[in-house]
Parts: sequence; structure tokens; C-alpha cells
Amino acid sequence: MLFSPVNLNVGGIKINSVDNGAVVNLGPSQHLDQFVSYKRNQGVGEKNGDLQQNLMSFSGVWDTDVLDSLSNKSSVI
Repeated sequence: MLFSPVNLNVGGIKINSVDNGAVVNLGPSQHLDQFVSYKRNQGVGEKNGDLQQNLMSFSGVWDTDVLDSLSNKSSVI
């Protein structure tokens, strides 16, 4: 299954990508009880834009931690 990239044009502003946990608001907005916790490793960095290519990209990770971060969410809502 192939998905085309999202193109979001708001007036004269072009938004190519919205990251995890991010929000694009076009009016009043209220986000209650939102919690985002993740670990991401990108060896080549993050490339955003139209028609980006990764050529000969090699990366390696040596992570000796058993638990990197412990997170939990508690809510009263």
C-alpha cells in the first residue's frame, strides 16, 4: 500500500510534516490530558521536504542501557 505525502497549505505557509504529538491548529484549541513519551533514533538525522533521498546511509547504535527512561501517566480526568 502506497501513501502520498501530505501537503498542507495554510495561506502562504506550507507544512510538509507534523511530528509525533504535534498539532496544527487553525483556531482556538484546548488539549486536555495529552501525554507523549517515546525514544527515537535516526542515524542519518531527519530529512523533511519534497523528494528527499538517502543514499549510502549506514548507522549503528551501541546502547548498553537496559531501561532508558521509565515514564507513566496519571490523570485525574
